[in-house]
Amino acid sequence: MSKQVIVLAPDIHPDRPRRKFLPILSLFVASSLLAPIVFDAAALCYGHWRDLLGSPVDIRTPTLDAIGERVAEVREDVKYHISSRFHRVPWNPRVVLMIAVAVMLVAIMMLRL
Repeated sequence: MSKQVIVLAPDIHPDRPRRKFLPILSLFVASSLLAPIVFDAAALCYGHWRDLLGSPVDIRTPTLDAIGERVAEVREDVKYHISSRFHRVPWNPRVVLMIAVAVMLVAIMMLRL
């Protein structure tokens, strides 16, 4: 008695070969964009280790400093725009407390689900 081969998926075709150009290009772009940040972080770690070993060194991190300045600017802008909205509204403590209780109850219900 001969055994027949069972074909499980006759309509599945082998996948096309994946393109390797796009992942390599995206890796190159990401690494070139992140290189200054990684370099500054490495210089900062090196400076801390040198300071720990007893020989202080002057470390300059222009990229991390620029990022920190931009984050501070954005924080101040957001704080100004949000606080200006809330300072114009006359606050009634009863309404504010009721809204806070309602938001807390909704948050509790969402956490329990």
